[in-house]
Amino acid sequence: ETNNTITINASENATANVTISNVNINTSGAAVSTGGKGNVNIELDGTNTLKSGDWHAGLKKNNDGNLTITDKNENGKLSATGGYEGAGIGGGAYAGGNDITITGGKVTATGGEYGAGIGGGNQGNGSNITITGGEVTAAGGTNGAGIGGGLQKNGEKITVSGDATIKVQGGSADTEDGAGAGIGNGGSHNGGPYIPVNGVETEPDTSNLTTGKIEYYAPGA
Repeated sequence: ETNNTITINASENATANVTISNVNINTSGAAVSTGGKGNVNIELDGTNTLKSGDWHAGLKKNNDGNLTITDKNENGKLSATGGYEGAGIGGGAYAGGNDITITGGKVTATGGEYGAGIGGGNQGNGSNITITGGEVTAAGGTNGAGIGGGLQKNGEKITVSGDATIKVQGGSADTEDGAGAGIGNGGSHNGGPYIPVNGVETEPDTSNLTTGKIEYYAPGA
């Protein structure tokens, strides 16, 4: 285990290709973060564990282009855990998690409090999230969606296709805001005193789903 971090910067109109192999990072910052105007491809080899600190996603997506997680050798695992207010994979606090693709690997993404598993951090939207293969487990932190929006924010344009096997779980409700959707919006509230409202489920595009499946787990189950 190390507290060293990885930052990947992708130039405009370019793709940064990076392989992480048996990485184990536990840090107060962002374990792995992306930046720049280009695309980032991350290949998984071996078992990789990312745990970030407060306000950061486990795998923090900041580049303007697409973030793609691959496992071409079919031997890769990734566990990404967000810190307080951060998504597992996607946005940190008050940041969205958009344009994320997973094509393979055994991927577990766990949001910190108020963050989605995959998608937005606290009060961040999650959109254009595509899973075409692999085994993906996505669990939101308190009020966060499994895949989609963080607290009080939305999840949309989510696609599951091919042989992807997905397990999703929204985060539990608290005294002010409702539970997060499995796939869709984070929990929110009406009025004052607060009346918790659960996040609305968004129907993902499964038109090209073949042998894969989606399993929904209730918050707190």
